[in-house]
Amino acid sequence: MFSIFLGLTLLRVLKGQVSFDLNLIWWWLGGVIGFLFVFADRLVYAFKSHTGETFSLKLKLMMRSVLFVVVWVILTILTMTSVANTFSRGFMLGLGTHLVFDLGWDYFFSRKDINSWFWQIKNVTELEKNVFVWGAFVFYSLTVWFL
Repeated sequence: MFSIFLGLTLLRVLKGQVSFDLNLIWWWLGGVIGFLFVFADRLVYAFKSHTGETFSLKLKLMMRSVLFVVVWVILTILTMTSVANTFSRGFMLGLGTHLVFDLGWDYFFSRKDINSWFWQIKNVTELEKNVFVWGAFVFYSLTVWFL
């Protein structure tokens, strides 16, 4: 995450699109909080709803699902087109960075775990999974330029 944000910061500085001011700090802070926000579902599960129980392999966490990625896409489009607040833009970019990294890891390195992203949807073909994953990668690639 830090390398992506550092690279984007340097690229934007070289292009003259950003300067080192308070907005840049808010953008970075939003990115870090957005990246860490994906862990919130684990904290609620561990400390609130199942305090004495270890994590179950059968547990389907809400933020690691296709439907949450779709919600992220919708909110990201709204953020790109309607929100000028640098913290909010950084938050959405950080959240997307974490989701895409997790999705990519499960798709390329832990192939059997990619099915857990589709737990809310029945009868998903391999082609549909591939189209969704690559679509998420392309959408994320476009968002790094606009957020």
